[in-house]
Amino acid sequence: PSNFENTTGGFVTLRYALAHSINLVSARLIIEGYVPLWKVGIYAAKLGIKSKLDLVPSIALGTSGVTPLELTSVYATFANKGIYNSPLSILKIEDKNGILIKNFYSKTREAISAETAYIITSMLESVISEGTGIGTRLKYKFYRPAAGKTGTTQNFSDAWFIGYTPQLAAGVWVGFNDQRVRFTGNYGQG
Repeated sequence: PSNFENTTGGFVTLRYALAHSINLVSARLIIEGYVPLWKVGIYAAKLGIKSKLDLVPSIALGTSGVTPLELTSVYATFANKGIYNSPLSILKIEDKNGILIKNFYSKTREAISAETAYIITSMLESVISEGTGIGTRLKYKFYRPAAGKTGTTQNFSDAWFIGYTPQLAAGVWVGFNDQRVRFTGNYGQG
């Protein structure tokens, strides 16, 4: 794998590595056995990932495909202090007179501890405050509490950002169905 800035070497914290997309650190967590692959699968399922994952070392870099909705739901769980809520597209159905026909409710469960969600949120806040997502603060003057992660596939064929505040989570993906088509310059960065 290559890092965002095509550099290697040196010791950094996991917080710094996530903030600056130093991908080799994430890869080493798996390769050196700090995070067993089977645990990745268990936590992914707890956090609402339903897509079939290829539990191989490159999963640390996001090589197993998941939907933007699934990934946004994971980040919403971090924002919600570890409580997962299944996504809903319809909240209620009413007739033409406003009489309620049916309500729909999200399935809720604890996916991770509040302490773990807090630590993850704290690290992902660094992405926006000092890392690859700093443009959110500088360019758009967005100073509310927020956390998130940028992502860019090799050769700039896909870019995404998943972010959240204490009240809202959102995911954005841009890319091409044909992987031969790629972004150029800075346009293909998460």
